Amino acid sequence: MPLRSTIVGAASGVVLLAGVVGFAVGLPEVVGDEPEATAEEQGGDGRPAADLLPETLLDGALQRYPDVDPQYDEMANQVETYSGEKLTEAFGTDTAVALYTTADIQTQVAVTIYDGESGLFLQQGPPVPREMAANSQTYSDFLQEGDSVCIGQWQVQALEQEAPPFQVQCQRVVAGRTVNVYAAPGLTVEQTAEIVDDVVDQAGLE
Repeated sequence: MPLRSTIVGAASGVVLLAGVVGFAVGLPEVVGDEPEATAEEQGGDGRPAADLLPETLLDGALQRYPDVDPQYDEMANQVETYSGEKLTEAFGTDTAVALYTTADIQTQVAVTIYDGESGLFLQQGPPVPREMAANSQTYSDFLQEGDSVCIGQWQVQALEQEAPPFQVQCQRVVAGRTVNVYAAPGLTVEQTAEIVDDVVDQAGLE
């Protein structure tokens, strides 16, 4: 079902924004302008990763936090700057992060773009058969959705009821760049992959 017309907030009170706010509390203060990207930090088309991040996604269904509510301006800027710098340092390649939300701030999306092609990275370990996760509270599944590889995480009861995962990551490599989208809560794997494709289209990577 297309996200553009069906995006809704989940009933869960634990959302990405709460984690982002908690994360931002301990961040160092960002002072001054961000340094300009060097030639080594730019992709093959000469554009730094930050220039590829859209202002809105899916025809405005998702917007940057300050555009939804100005009170989130400083928080979003701190998190985006810190995340981009930390990932650039860890992976040794130009990386940029942007946070988006719906008008009711019930669904949150983080888009990460970095210069280079991704490899296998199992944050939760390798997948296990569904029946072996029967006694676990959560279940993760790896899926190919269009041109993206996705990881969905469900509460086991929600999975049995065919409810959306509580968080999804979808990733796609195109034109020497990696686009990663993290979404929570209430979005399906298909909707998250749709966001990846929208980022790719708006960035002109195809």
